[in-house]
Amino acid sequence: MRRPRRSPRSPSALVSLVVALSLVVGALWLRDQVVGESTDRSIAGIPVAPLGDLAARPLGSPVTGAGARASWPPVPADASNHPLGAPSAPQSRSFAYAFMDTLSGPGSEPVRWDPCRPVHVVVNSASAPPGAAKLLSTGLGEVSRVTGLRFVLDGPTDEPPASQRPPTDPERYGDRWSPVLVAWSDPTRVPQLAGAVAGLAGPAGAPYSSERDKHWVSGTVYLDGPSFTQILNRPGDGWWQGQAIVLHELAHLAGLTHIDDTTQLMAPRNSRQLTFADGDLEGLRRLGGGPCFT
Repeated sequence: MRRPRRSPRSPSALVSLVVALSLVVGALWLRDQVVGESTDRSIAGIPVAPLGDLAARPLGSPVTGAGARASWPPVPADASNHPLGAPSAPQSRSFAYAFMDTLSGPGSEPVRWDPCRPVHVVVNSASAPPGAAKLLSTGLGEVSRVTGLRFVLDGPTDEPPASQRPPTDPERYGDRWSPVLVAWSDPTRVPQLAGAVAGLAGPAGAPYSSERDKHWVSGTVYLDGPSFTQILNRPGDGWWQGQAIVLHELAHLAGLTHIDDTTQLMAPRNSRQLTFADGDLEGLRRLGGGPCFT
């Protein structure tokens, strides 16, 4: 990530004005180049997830008959027969949101997490910046508040980020869905984080035999630790800019994808939004409802 150059000093006010105008024109040209790139996405110049959300995982393969549920891990002890929370976001008329996947049929209902089970999370802090724990806990708390989903931090893990991560890993996590992996990494370990990309995130699904069995069961959030270190060290609103990226990625994890509306935090290229807007909130509210899968 390049740092902007400071304007040179000039003894002449006229020269200073010309320099300032040149910088403005140059910045506008650079902005147009960034908008034209398919993988460069930024929040006020801060890289975020690229279009496509490369860490997202498909919903497994359809299975005929009732075989899919037989392959699922057993119901965990902390599952409930009713939702563990309720979305706090009020219903909105905004349609400025889009889902990772929807169920076929009328209504375009989104594929959701099971609201009756906690979403367990493990963290690989190999390249974590100072303040990483607070960034994550604050972000999870906000997404939990808006959706009603309950997140549980299980603690640290040495599981490395991978391009293909199955929804179960019995040797590492036992007979259950793998917890969400949040990995603070860098482009040497996650090549997709190279260039103007500070994060990748997405949910993972399970095998299913009917549309109503579709739901998210695991996922990944990969964050570029070195980029976040630079962002958080920026004077003024560096913390809030870093938090905005984390919120953007956690909303991908919850089930939102990009929306071509620059007023929303889930826009591919953000225009200085630091928190969720009305469309983001409505999409997250809809993702917080739905049936139990226990």
